[in-house]
Amino acid sequence: MFHPFSVTETLSIAWHILKKNIATIAVYALLAVVIIGGSFFVIDIFIDYVVIATIGGFALLIGISFIFLGFIKLVFQLIDGEYYDFEFKDIVPKLRMLLSYIILLVIVSTLAVFMSNAIKKLDEGVIQNILGILVGIFFEFFFLFYFPICTCFIVDDDSGPFESISQSYKLIKGNFFKYFLLFIIIEALVFVGSLTVIGIVFVVPFVNILLVVAYRKLVYSHLDVDDDITETV
Repeated sequence: MFHPFSVTETLSIAWHILKKNIATIAVYALLAVVIIGGSFFVIDIFIDYVVIATIGGFALLIGISFIFLGFIKLVFQLIDGEYYDFEFKDIVPKLRMLLSYIILLVIVSTLAVFMSNAIKKLDEGVIQNILGILVGIFFEFFFLFYFPICTCFIVDDDSGPFESISQSYKLIKGNFFKYFLLFIIIEALVFVGSLTVIGIVFVVPFVNILLVVAYRKLVYSHLDVDDDITETV
């Protein structure tokens, strides 16, 4: 049975997955916080040593990316866990995934910095201010709106960095306004969650689960096949 993309249904399924797997998600999140927090502490000790701090910063980027991709893989496994069991090795990101994610992240971030610096070199005035605002909005929108779906394609479809951008655009295009509504809800959740430490610890995993479910729902909405996620909730 064909199932169109539904924001309400997406929220419901994500909440169901979080409740059903709260222990697994909490353990993963706790380990991630400890590892990342410990890494920041070690880098801070050597902050005065430029070379060591630089290497440490790059290693931290790789580590955070690895942990994040691992969580996304975990969510996919939890969604499909209705049909089969999975092992630890099933949530370990592949090298290609890690490279594709980091390359995309670095390229887009570099473009954002390059364009921002280029605008700052223009003569001060209205044009400079307008361009600065437009560039800022564009890259912020890309990172928050398209980048999560790109990440899902990288993890779920083993897509390359540029391929994931094209796939994300095509996937969202038919449901832009519905996905935009979900985007607004996510922004509201992040804002409310950021008011307290406990809130942000709860909201971050839920938001990522929500985005993975949205990706799966969007994929199914383009296919005339059974929507297995919907049927299992």
